[in-house]
Amino acid sequence: MSAQQKPKEGALAGFSPIQRSTIRDATRDALRDLIISGGVEVDTPLRQDELAARLGISRTPLREALHSLASEGLVTFDAHRGAVVTRPSVRQFLDLYEIREQLEVLAGRKVVAATTDEHIAVVQDLHDQMNGVTDPVTWAQLNQQFHAALYAPCDNRELITLIGTLGARAKFYVRILVSTRPSAVAAHDEHGDMLAALHQRDPDAMEAAIRHHLRGTASSVAPALDADAP
Repeated sequence: MSAQQKPKEGALAGFSPIQRSTIRDATRDALRDLIISGGVEVDTPLRQDELAARLGISRTPLREALHSLASEGLVTFDAHRGAVVTRPSVRQFLDLYEIREQLEVLAGRKVVAATTDEHIAVVQDLHDQMNGVTDPVTWAQLNQQFHAALYAPCDNRELITLIGTLGARAKFYVRILVSTRPSAVAAHDEHGDMLAALHQRDPDAMEAAIRHHLRGTASSVAPALDADAP
């Protein structure tokens, strides 16, 4: 490139990145909430023309949103029916929670050494907000925020990213948990044990609380899933 062709330094400084992903992400979040709340039954085809019309968007961000939800395990693409709401299997669920347990224990032990009074106050506030919540979507959102806030000071950012991805995938199962109030109340109490370990700066207590919480969720949700699903 000649000197005449080379753009002046800083010539593009006034431009901001185009936020093309905004519509896709908003669509993905709306569809995820619809699925989590039970607004669409499992094995139900997601008609793209109908959804695009209802959401007032083009099919391109809708397709991108559906593929994103497929990566979370909420949507499956069928050769004959297109995108359908995934029928969750016991094996898929237990595999997911086995991975979550190992990752979150590692993050929890790291966080105990890094926590501050300000961090504990944020986690405490989210714990208080969850008390008495019965709406599945709201509970699932607050639950993901609680876990994200709990592990936020962890210095391994790749670990935090993986936990966040798995937490988003777990939202569907959290809806099943919240549908039975005793299980939801127990989960809230288990969050309290994790918070107590944070207050105490006790890594062993944190590990025990995380394992107990995730295993308790697994034992509550697994019986509600279709054992014959692929």
